Amino acid sequence: MVDLNILKNLRFFEELSDERLERLAAIAELRMYEPGAFLNKGKRAADFFYIILEGEISLQIESLTGKTVRLETIGPGGAIGFSALIEMEEKSYLSDAKTLTPVKVLRFPANELTLLFYQDFELGFLIMKKIALVAKRRLMYRTHPIPKVRG
Repeated sequence: MVDLNILKNLRFFEELSDERLERLAAIAELRMYEPGAFLNKGKRAADFFYIILEGEISLQIESLTGKTVRLETIGPGGAIGFSALIEMEEKSYLSDAKTLTPVKVLRFPANELTLLFYQDFELGFLIMKKIALVAKRRLMYRTHPIPKVRG
């Protein structure tokens, strides 16, 4: 359990009532990671959803040639680990999340978060709506350079 005020101060949770925030705070874990640590790795089991409180994380993938490609840098207030909340038979992360600096995060176990969503469909809707908005922004950021590429 974490202090409710931590969640209250995060824009990601701005639409949620204190009661819903209390339920989230009850399952949240505060974690610290050193630079170079991986919060998740592509193709590994997706067990956690994260909100970054301090520091920076590099979302990266391995290209077809085996090189590591940085997709984006995520800072305080950013969310990662969406794969943990998407219903698939075997949930796995789609990218690596590597710390660039010392990082402090809120970590939510996916199974407990999903249970909360089934108990309170509106909570699930509000969180997934926020995730969809973040995902849309990331897709726009990643695909923006494509029209500039000439064949």
